[in-house]
Amino acid sequence: MAADRTPHLLLAPLALLLLAGCVTGPDSDPGQARAPGRAGQKAPLEAEDDDNLPVVPTTDPERTRIAREMYLRGVRLLSGSPRIDEAIREFQQSLEIDPLFYRAHFKLGICYYMKGQYPLEINEYKKCLAINPQYVPAWLNLGHAYLARDGLEQARAAYERVLEINPHHAVALYNKALIEFDLHNEPESRRLFQQFLHVDGEGEMGERARQYLTELDRRGG
Repeated sequence: MAADRTPHLLLAPLALLLLAGCVTGPDSDPGQARAPGRAGQKAPLEAEDDDNLPVVPTTDPERTRIAREMYLRGVRLLSGSPRIDEAIREFQQSLEIDPLFYRAHFKLGICYYMKGQYPLEINEYKKCLAINPQYVPAWLNLGHAYLARDGLEQARAAYERVLEINPHHAVALYNKALIEFDLHNEPESRRLFQQFLHVDGEGEMGERARQYLTELDRRGG
């Protein structure tokens, strides 16, 4: 449900990192059987340590300082009761001063997600990754954004990039396992769920992963 994406996923504060599953899209068959644990959930936004953001040395340190100050003002505007439009202006102005400030693109993506402007959200994550292809939070949120729109192949590719950088990323393992489950790639789904349980087998998501493994046993996968 692309129009019902609470901060990538559960009703939780924006910066809270939670594990969660996928969500069916607007074109999915309402009569389709649901796999265990597929509770209309998406995955969370990746948290960042913005207060400790380093100043990257450039040929113009003053411009870098100003861009960083604008960025941090935008971050503060998103805390508490978010003032999204004001935050967007700060991030945009930061990028006017420093076009390579990839984290400002990432935060713009979050702003557009909060406004329900999902194509713009995706574009900002892509801009972020064009500058820094190793930035895991943007790959992760890109996967969540595609997943919420039932773009399974695109979401799979994004989660694969997360796992190339961090093979033990629990959210990417779990969500990619769900995708493989939906695409009936049972051996890969089983492998990923087992790896997820090795990384983080406790709590609700661990229980759901075990339910999926039971379902895979039933399928013979």
